Amino acid sequence: MVCCTFWRTLASRSITRDHVRSLKEAIAWVNGSQMRGPSWAVKESLRKAPRRFRVWGQNGNREHDIHIGPGRAHFGPGPTCPNFIDVETLERRRYVKDDVSLVAKVVDALPNIDFCESLGSVDDGHTDPSALYQLTHMFPNTSKPIVAWSFDRYDSQGIHHIGPEEAGGRGAFEPRPNYIHYCEPLSRLISTSEALDKLVFAARKRVPLVFTLCAIAGGTAPVTAAGIITQGVAESWMSLTIAQAIQSGLPFIMGGVLSLMDMKAMVFSYGAPELSLMMAGVTELAHFAGLPLWQTGGCTDSKTSDEQAIIEGSMSVYFSALTGGDLCHDVGYTESAMTGSVFQLAAMDEAIGYARRITRGIDVNDDTLATEAIHNVGPNGPYLSEPHTRRHYKIEFWYP
Repeated sequence: MVCCTFWRTLASRSITRDHVRSLKEAIAWVNGSQMRGPSWAVKESLRKAPRRFRVWGQNGNREHDIHIGPGRAHFGPGPTCPNFIDVETLERRRYVKDDVSLVAKVVDALPNIDFCESLGSVDDGHTDPSALYQLTHMFPNTSKPIVAWSFDRYDSQGIHHIGPEEAGGRGAFEPRPNYIHYCEPLSRLISTSEALDKLVFAARKRVPLVFTLCAIAGGTAPVTAAGIITQGVAESWMSLTIAQAIQSGLPFIMGGVLSLMDMKAMVFSYGAPELSLMMAGVTELAHFAGLPLWQTGGCTDSKTSDEQAIIEGSMSVYFSALTGGDLCHDVGYTESAMTGSVFQLAAMDEAIGYARRITRGIDVNDDTLATEAIHNVGPNGPYLSEPHTRRHYKIEFWYP
């Protein structure tokens, strides 16, 4: 098992007694702003965390429930782009509150997009409630599960007032959670007080948790694919161990967003083949350890809707589907995550359908083997008028 022991350096700013108490409950050793945990604590946490669970859709719509478990990748946007492609002018501009409603409606309409995030970070209101703007505009406009993004424990608390209310109350929320809480550490083995706050809050409130690293090979992580995965696992499993110590059996989705630093432009590359390679590697490791994974795909470094955007997005979607990343986010990201685009999101919906047809595989049974149809048609006969053809073509073929 990778990373039998792990360590983290905590950002010294605002580390509270509550954090230290939670950390000491979870791990063996805390010394000031550093901590270290033994392999047995990690292995015990991996045993406690469920591999299978459900995230519920809104308004009782069971068709949109997400069943986390081996066998299928689920796709949705991300939450952080500062810019947006205006759907009327096609111009790049700052992301605003009304864009959240539009994105949620598009997500709800696209058959291969499974969960909702905002595709941007609201810039036309006060900064502090920005995450609450996103959530309050998503809930009325989609019946699909929501992944909620927050900056600190205060908007996490606000989100948790809204989510259970939409679910029908706290008693209804715990057995049927209608949102997942998304939070991130910093890479290079550091966690801020805000990330710890959100982790502790979600665990105590029994909110399914995504804790995802965003490591940059050659920048904030080792330059090699094996190295970035090793560091990323240590960062993610630290959080897992704390979460399971607070709330045993809490649904926990291991992160990451792993890619490289473009050494020419000094940006995090969302279109590099290494993103798909590194994400495939960490997905395999997470599944080997018995955890679901927060994947990345459907994104591009291109600044416009062109061939590069479609190729990069489609390739990453395809590899995410092949590896079975449980929740694949950032679909619709362009310009290296600087700009959200519903045009890219819609194009990737089609790419996801294409990939799902391939990963669905080939059904083999007496009917699909078609021996009776082959016998009936005989040499040089027409299959177009054969009942077997009419019975199967709508489900056997994928249509764009």
